[in-house]
Amino acid sequence: MSELSSLFCKVKITKSNLENFLNSAPEKPELNENWLNWWESRKMYSKMPLTKELLRSYNDKSNQEVLNDWMDYKQAMSFSDYNETTEEWHWGMMFFSENYIEMLPMFAYIISLEKYVTESTENMAIVFPFFWGDNGVHAYTYFEKGKAILSPSVQTTDNIKSEMLQDIKEYLNKKWDDLSDNMELD
Repeated sequence: MSELSSLFCKVKITKSNLENFLNSAPEKPELNENWLNWWESRKMYSKMPLTKELLRSYNDKSNQEVLNDWMDYKQAMSFSDYNETTEEWHWGMMFFSENYIEMLPMFAYIISLEKYVTESTENMAIVFPFFWGDNGVHAYTYFEKGKAILSPSVQTTDNIKSEMLQDIKEYLNKKWDDLSDNMELD
């Protein structure tokens, strides 16, 4: 059985653009060359072709509702932190998914941020097995020249700049410490 991977996203975004994004409806993703190249680069069991029917967005009325649903799902151990001074939004889930089909709406959500973020080489999102010692990467998205790009070449954490990976791990370790302190045990 596969274990749930973690999702981490960091983007530079003004407070007003973040509010505009969160108030907007989830966008229907367009099946394009980037999606297809990324999909073909992934290793998965019983892989099927990526189709318009599989590539979908969330059905919520707003992106805020999507975020709220994940924040309310306690088992995901989600977080959303906006720093007004640096204009950075960090968000994600300690326990996201291990199934590519289930991940697709979230990738569409992340890609739809492209028209709201401020250009920065630090804008990115990653899904990887943070807790499980594996270095595989399910998805890595970066933002460049106004576009969000799912990287077909990032297969492992070795393909990510070591400084960036260290920052991601430090942030997730801190979130784990914060969230696990407040965890309700059965």
